[in-house]
Amino acid sequence: MLRRSLSTLAPSPATAQSNEVIVSGGGLVGAAMMASLQQLRSHLHRRSAGHGDKSGAALLASQLARLMLVDSGKRPVYDASNMMHRLRTVSITPVSSRIIDNLGAWKQLTTKHPYYRIAVRHEQANSPSLGAGGRSSSFFMTSVLGDRTSCEPLLEFTDLRKPVGFICLNAELNSCMMDVVEAQQCALVDTNADATHDTVCFEAHLQEVQIPSQGTLEGSWGSARLVSSEARTDLSFGLLLGCEGRGSTLRDVLATPSLQQDYAQTAFVCSVRLEKVDDGNVCSFQNFFRDGKIIALLPTSEDTANIVFSTTQQHAKQLLASTQEDLITELNGRLCAFAVNDIPRILEVPQATTPDGKVCRAQGSFPLRLNLATTPYAPRAILLGDAAHSIHPLAGQGLNLGIYDVCALTSVLEQAIRSGQDIGSSVAVGQVFAGHMLSHTAPIITGMELIKKLTHCTPGLASVGMKVLNSTPVVSTLAKDAILQLSSGALFAAQHKCCFLLQ
Repeated sequence: MLRRSLSTLAPSPATAQSNEVIVSGGGLVGAAMMASLQQLRSHLHRRSAGHGDKSGAALLASQLARLMLVDSGKRPVYDASNMMHRLRTVSITPVSSRIIDNLGAWKQLTTKHPYYRIAVRHEQANSPSLGAGGRSSSFFMTSVLGDRTSCEPLLEFTDLRKPVGFICLNAELNSCMMDVVEAQQCALVDTNADATHDTVCFEAHLQEVQIPSQGTLEGSWGSARLVSSEARTDLSFGLLLGCEGRGSTLRDVLATPSLQQDYAQTAFVCSVRLEKVDDGNVCSFQNFFRDGKIIALLPTSEDTANIVFSTTQQHAKQLLASTQEDLITELNGRLCAFAVNDIPRILEVPQATTPDGKVCRAQGSFPLRLNLATTPYAPRAILLGDAAHSIHPLAGQGLNLGIYDVCALTSVLEQAIRSGQDIGSSVAVGQVFAGHMLSHTAPIITGMELIKKLTHCTPGLASVGMKVLNSTPVVSTLAKDAILQLSSGALFAAQHKCCFLLQ
């Protein structure tokens, strides 16, 4: 019965190169998804063969026999000597680190700096430059926050038993994940698995993507044209996964409904060298400002960190064009000045001279927008990661939500294949995945939006709320535990504990 239901799935066109799954996008989420599909194929084969059903094992694994990854950029290769490769960092939760470890990339990383403490401050209560006229004259506010600014964090999360999270380099993690994909690709060649074939195509892109019309439960395979500098190849696919990030072309093809908001902010990012601190630089700091700006210091080693400063577009341009001295003064005034004995002082922003004599600094910027696809699927197509939900970086959850997408979709695909469903079905796969995706993205986005609006629109009330949450014994313990359960990915892990990526 299982053999018949699987073998009667909609056939692919004979005239095109067929692939059960095509992953569009070779960034972190795309590479992780490709590695996960490769492991799912092996997992299906091992589990069924372990029960003595070798023909059934081959049949199940054949549903992922031909996988393809396509990306328009160059293959990511990490260069430790390139300071720009240290510019973009990602915050990894303990649950995401477990998934990445099970995919095979975690142990390869040289930079995965743990942090055990998060300290949050607000200009309303902590800025030494805020005069008495800038603080609330309310008796209630004054009784909670005091009549003078304080160096103490308004809100603090500390766990000395295990890391709250890890700071990794985007370029290194992406490179290591592609190493995993290619290692599994080579393993297929070594085993002479003729029916199984994986293809990785960089500096190529998909054009003329065609998928069945909306409302189609099962239908013909989708089609596309693979375009590179060398050739044009017609493709067919059972499932197309859009992992291209914020500028996803597949999202435009699907024309999926989404919630959008332009934050009218730009993130200025840079690498910095810090004065050494006694604790080994294991604390992440975040300062909020009354005008809506937010700055974060993310530790990457004992004496280095990355700065993410959410500010106006004009201010970001000024920071990019400022001198080394002015930039350091500005950043220290936004960070170290709030708590001289707690937040380490910035000493320099690394810079180098290019072959043509120009001075290049480890800095950059990107616009901030919210874009949440409420229906991230269509027949034979699904959006993942930033292609489905690009969010504000204040919570440090962007990549984690993408990694959770990979895990959730892998679990859904395993269930669909084992029950004889079409992996391109919008009902058996698309709708189920969308439910899982919204269950782990919606709470994070809702909480993040609430914090952002409160700290900007009602800074006094937000400061009081954080202070009460941090200092009231029973409330503090329960509320902080609930926040950590959500932000660490523990709730997601509990919901998907049967997935082999979380074993």
